[in-house]
Amino acid sequence: MTKTTICQGCWEQMHTPIPIRGPLSLLFRPFGIKKSQMHPNLCTICESMFTRVKKHKQISISTTIFFADLRGYTNLSQQIEPEKMNELLHCFYDQCSAAVWEREGIINKFIGDSVLAIFNFPLIRKEHVANAVNAALDLQNKCEHLKDQIGLGDEQELGVGIGIHTGNCYLGEVGTSYKDFTAIGPVVNLASRLQGAASAGEILVTENVFSIVKDQFPYAQQKTVTLKGIRDPVKSYVLNAVETAVE
Repeated sequence: MTKTTICQGCWEQMHTPIPIRGPLSLLFRPFGIKKSQMHPNLCTICESMFTRVKKHKQISISTTIFFADLRGYTNLSQQIEPEKMNELLHCFYDQCSAAVWEREGIINKFIGDSVLAIFNFPLIRKEHVANAVNAALDLQNKCEHLKDQIGLGDEQELGVGIGIHTGNCYLGEVGTSYKDFTAIGPVVNLASRLQGAASAGEILVTENVFSIVKDQFPYAQQKTVTLKGIRDPVKSYVLNAVETAVE
């Protein structure tokens, strides 16, 4: 018999066992309660937390923002058939989701060949910075064999660039005719710009992030970068994907 799994968010926040997998979960389906698309260990009741946030327009919360981008995707799209590109993108999405979910983050958006993940909401974790860094390490290691998985040759360049920043973000709706729930603010913007500056295989983090995980990365390389839309040069650090995970 399939084991029943309860929603992690409902149990932690309300001490209420809501089944999301297994036979008992079927009893809750008629009420619209099922596994969330944000994270496999959350349910649609947890998603209603986003609805409550929407009613307040925006809230400020300490989060870690994680952006990952598939480097070489645009060039590859001109070289291989669309079916193979679609397979590549879905494989990348799957690897991102697995890495983020394993470290208790949520996938907020898939944006073309990029992914935005949020850590410390709605699952509150004091180690959310380390979780985001670990997810980045996991993703880089998973994507080392991405070309082999979809049958691309060694001559075709492909890799993942990742940017991470931590601080207070605003969570809420943006847009008028089309409303979308996401994280906004300088922290998000800086993480996005860092991701844009990261080369294939690089994890670029801000000084705020590095100060928390630096003991795990004695060989991290400091890198000062000039980023579009950011007035001053930004001190960042390149983390090596072969370093030991931060626990």
